[in-house]
Amino acid sequence: MTEVPITPAPGDAAGPGAPGTGETVCPGCNGTGLVGDRPCPTCEGSGRVIEGIGGG
Repeated sequence: MTEVPITPAPGDAAGPGAPGTGETVCPGCNGTGLVGDRPCPTCEGSGRVIEGIGGG
């Protein structure tokens, strides 16, 4: 099976698997994947975004 590369969504703070990041609910659609009846432009309809975790 050929692996398809994951393309970051516009709301992602980093690429998938980047150190110090984690997947969370999209703030643009509250995890629904939709804004009205259209796919969320922040997460491209997935309902999830990648953000930095931790702090300092």
